[in-house]
Amino acid sequence: MYNDGPPLRLKAAELETLEECPASAGRGSQLPRAPLDRWIAVRYALEAALTNGGDVESAVDDNAAWLDPVQRELVTHLVANGVMILGASDADTEFDPEDNVVTLDIAALNVEFASYFQIVVTDPRDGTNTECLKIRTGREGTSRSEAAILLAGGDVGIGFADLMLGEGTIEPIELSTSGIEDEIARLTELAGLESDLRNRIPGRQCYRCDRVATCGQYPTSDGYRVGSRQRTIKVSKSDVLRLDQCQRRLAWKAVYAIPADQADEPGPAAMTGLLFHEILAGVLVSEDPDGTFSALLGRVSPDDRDAMTTLYDRHKQIESSHVPVDYGLAEYQVGATFILEGLDADRDGNVKPGVAVAVTVIARTDAVGREPDNTPVVIEHRTGKSSDRIDDRETALYAVSVARLLRVDEVAVHQHSLGAKGDPECIRIVYDAQGLAQAEELLTQVLAPIPAWSPVDATDPPYSVGEWCTTCPYQQRCTQFRD
Repeated sequence: MYNDGPPLRLKAAELETLEECPASAGRGSQLPRAPLDRWIAVRYALEAALTNGGDVESAVDDNAAWLDPVQRELVTHLVANGVMILGASDADTEFDPEDNVVTLDIAALNVEFASYFQIVVTDPRDGTNTECLKIRTGREGTSRSEAAILLAGGDVGIGFADLMLGEGTIEPIELSTSGIEDEIARLTELAGLESDLRNRIPGRQCYRCDRVATCGQYPTSDGYRVGSRQRTIKVSKSDVLRLDQCQRRLAWKAVYAIPADQADEPGPAAMTGLLFHEILAGVLVSEDPDGTFSALLGRVSPDDRDAMTTLYDRHKQIESSHVPVDYGLAEYQVGATFILEGLDADRDGNVKPGVAVAVTVIARTDAVGREPDNTPVVIEHRTGKSSDRIDDRETALYAVSVARLLRVDEVAVHQHSLGAKGDPECIRIVYDAQGLAQAEELLTQVLAPIPAWSPVDATDPPYSVGEWCTTCPYQQRCTQFRD
């Protein structure tokens, strides 16, 4: 995998991504870079504010004037927190020192692990007392594996910490000696894997991967190949189904990565459904479904067991009276990439219209399998009180995704309604060649607004006020930035 030339430099995140899915290695397409742009603006505005007497507004004007009002406020808040932390100290602060990378040589593989920091803080009374800080603008700090690289490769006596600008704190990066050794051993094993880079392992990691439009798991139509310079936007099925309510919610999440004001927590009924889906996922692919269900039920709190048993009994009732399914995989990610006309922007923020934008929609199925005549099938379990037919946009996405992936011209979608009154029901929808063509057209229309959102202006996507605002994680910030 590696040659005898200069060592290949790898970051912990690259190795962990490779562990999750070998197909994640390699060049991807151009995903939204709003978080990186804001990080760069914060980094330079923070340095400016620390040298101009703490004038945050002026520093942001000089380094982030091109940002829209929503993102400027985010940057201003982060810079103000940084000034509060670092400006209160008389320590010497150096940004981007000449040697701002910690490396750990793995000679046997001709590889070096690397982790970067941005600030060195030195005690003016003791030049040997230094701390290297990593600028963090999100909620997540340094991972365990990255911490191991820093602590194993760093000089003795130098401390490392996360400058958590969102919370306004400095968090030491610490790991026990055994923890460091275990992580380095794990990373070394990952680096030495002779992986088949074409082996796709779809899962939750797809939402973080920059190759979703190029790896082949979520195909385009007609064999179109997404380029490495092509603008790409990733969205989930659930977010797309809310698109007719308000475009801003999806845009702020998928394009601008605006932090949510509050967590989008599921209610009690949704929690029951999620628990049952988790149990049923293990049951469907088991050679002993009833035995597996009993074993999994034993891990559930007594308060939930009656509900789980009732839903499972209704599931078995459907299984015995409707089109049988040979289950292949449970909780399997499917999706499709659509090439739509929209906007793009260069590194200077100049927006260009009429550009082909790739929009990749990802959905997690409850199960996939085959009907007795070998027709591919997607299963959707509904545990709520409604037995209404599944949304046309949802079934269309399932059908198109599977048809493209398997290159077939007929797909069945089953909705198993388990929680509604009366007998449980299986709603079976079959998409033939004509139905798939209509599904493609429907999805193209539904997704059309997404590539038309400005790549650089979070105030551009339209918002709609309605009852859905009460559960929107952006409600507070959205209200602040309405016309």
